[in-house]
Amino acid sequence: MTLLAAIVFIACDRDVVPLPTSIEHFTVSSSKRVKFSKGNLQYHPASGQWRMAEAQHVYLGDPLYDVDGWEDYFPWNPEGWSIGEWRTLSSGEWHYLLTFRTNAPKKRGLVSIEGINGLALLPDGWKRPSGILFYADAEDYSTNAYTFEEWEVMEKAGAIFLPAAGHDLGERIEGLGTEGYYWSTTAYDDLGAWNVAFHSAGIGAVYGHNKSHGYSVRLVRED
Repeated sequence: MTLLAAIVFIACDRDVVPLPTSIEHFTVSSSKRVKFSKGNLQYHPASGQWRMAEAQHVYLGDPLYDVDGWEDYFPWNPEGWSIGEWRTLSSGEWHYLLTFRTNAPKKRGLVSIEGINGLALLPDGWKRPSGILFYADAEDYSTNAYTFEEWEVMEKAGAIFLPAAGHDLGERIEGLGTEGYYWSTTAYDDLGAWNVAFHSAGIGAVYGHNKSHGYSVRLVRED
């Protein structure tokens, strides 16, 4: 099962293929800004290899994606999931990004890319591409609906997409395509840790959930 495999490889050496980054920066504190990796973290237990998803919209349950032994749900890691200079945001950094950076509510929104739902994050210096609409802070996936070609234009302008990949509860996976959960590095007690969550009813800057749940991970790099 995904979670058991994830728990085993927490201590493994993390050799990973080169990670492409977002074009633009995202402010995550009063003194730090980062670039996002361009896909969710993935692991292949049989080979011990780590990598990023091949595109921003790709996740384990994506029907367009051949899983081929790869896994992309992880329990909370007390050290934070990190590879070299790449790391996971803290709960405070997620909260700052989504709530406190300049014009934060105008730089996030639920979107759908040819039926693949998720959360769009726009960079600090966002300039909307000509001919592409974006309704800021949208709380319904259908509000911002794009083709792959249109999203490519958004991505080239610096937009980041976090797919609604659901979560692994051990015996079942729930929320595929409707809910997204992304870990932070911050625990709130012995059993729980903070994460970012979003679904069709809205976007939560920081939520607390059980550390054993299998959630998505999107790495960042200070730059």
